[in-house]
This record gives sequence, C-alpha cells and structure tokens, in this order.
Amino acid sequence: MKKLFFNILFILAAISISLNAKCKTMNKSNKKVTGIGGVFFKSKDPDKLNEWYKTHLGLETTKYGMSFEWRYADDATRKGLTQWNPFKESTKYFEPSTSSFMINYRVENIEALVDQLKKDGVTIIDKIEGSDYGKFVHIMDLEGNKIELWEPIDEIDKTAEANTAAKNDKKVTGIGGVFFKSKDPDKLNEWYKTHLGLETTKYGTSFEWRHADDSSKKGLTQWNPFKETTKYFEPSTGSFMINYRVGNMEALLEQLKKDGVTITDTIEDTEYGKFVHIMDLEGNKIELWEPKD
Repeated sequence: MKKLFFNILFILAAISISLNAKCKTMNKSNKKVTGIGGVFFKSKDPDKLNEWYKTHLGLETTKYGMSFEWRYADDATRKGLTQWNPFKESTKYFEPSTSSFMINYRVENIEALVDQLKKDGVTIIDKIEGSDYGKFVHIMDLEGNKIELWEPIDEIDKTAEANTAAKNDKKVTGIGGVFFKSKDPDKLNEWYKTHLGLETTKYGTSFEWRHADDSSKKGLTQWNPFKETTKYFEPSTGSFMINYRVGNMEALLEQLKKDGVTITDTIEDTEYGKFVHIMDLEGNKIELWEPKD
C-alpha cells in the first residue's frame, strides 16, 4: 500500500517537473507560491525536542529550530531557506487557528497577491510587514489553518560546486514532505490551486529545488493533505507528519536502534528511494526518506 502511494506521488511529481520545464519561458509574475518557506508546529517542550532532533537526526538546531538551505530549481545562483521550528503549546503565533501546525509559503509579489486574495474574499489576518528577511503577512485557508506568506530576500551565490565532505556528515539533509490531515482534501487542494497557485492534483503538489552544495542535483519536497480518517499517520494521533530526507538510511537506522528510538516498520526500498518510519520524543510519527535524486 505504501509503495503504491509513493508510486502515484512521484509519478505526479515527475509530470509536474516536465510541465514546469516546458513552461520556463512563462512570465515569472504568474507565480504565486514558489515553495515552502517554513514548517512550524506546537511542542510540549521545544527545547527538549530541539535537542532530540539534534542528537538523533543531526539537525543543527538552536532554540529557534533550524534552517535548511537549497537553491532555486530554475536559477542555481539563488539560495533559499526553509525554516523548521517547534513552538510552545501556549504560543499565540498560530492564532486565530487552533491547529497544531502552520506552514510558511514563499511567494513572489506579496502586494499583488494580497490584493487578489482580498478580492477573492480570503481572510487576511494582518498587514504586510517588512523586515531584513523580506515581507510577511498571514491569512486563513479554507479549513481555518493559519498560513504565513513570505516574500523573501534571497542570497545570490554563484559558487554552486559540489561539497561532498559536508554532505557525508549529515543525517537529515532536508525536508522531503509536509503531510497533514484535512476535512476535505479535494476541496482544500482546489482552494490552494485557486488562491495560491499551487499546481495541485488529488495527491497535492511537489516543489522542485537544487541541492545547496551541488546545484547539478535536484530534489523534491512533497505537499499533501490527507483525509482525517487516514491510517498513514498511525500510531501517532497528530494532525501532521513531516518527511525528512536522509543520506545513509541503514547507518542512521542502526544508530537510532542503539539510541532506543522507536522504529515503527522496516526499511522499504522502492524505485524512488528508501523509506522507514520512526517516532520522535513527543509521539510524532516521522517519515525518513533516502531519495534517488
């Protein structure tokens, strides 16, 4: 069942990439959301959880989580970041949503997008705020999830050469997917397609990028709402699940076993890479993926 799911998922991703390649000459201003800028979620103890991810999965965390660096798929000189950050359960940052997670979406031309969202009747929570990192604003989606929109100021770096020494030291190398439960995935997919320009199918969408230390290699981050009745997140009762890209699955899993981390299944090898699931310190199910980029 899992293999079938990922077969469908990555076939669609391949179709999406093919379509994107054919559309490279299209006006960039037609884009709304260009990628995932951050994954934020509530935690019973963010400090302990940050330490757990640092110890067991090699994330270079601080009290603000960590940033995953990558390069644009269509311009390897431009670097981007995706932020990962657990928040205290008492945080008001996710309000007025009562959800346990929030996703930051990278956008182009935030002013034009917000103007269009207002015309569409989408709830805008606050005003656009400028900072040293770019412009931010918050909106609500169809199901009451708070969304952070971010027009970033990205770094320009033309030295896109391979750095294999740095790569070999890493456990988790990036975010491979963001999955969450939805009351009606079809309607939610359509809402994101209509209002934020995501090229969604019934299986969500894929965001393509290049490796920060080797611009010749491309990667994918999958975005996908699941039915509330899904069993895919079990044994976790959480409303979201994150897929983490890893470098050496077997070696990592052996170490996790020695560390006493709960492994929920065995490694499954597919044509898209290797997959396995574990549980974190707070009972969140994690999907580990060693991809074939």
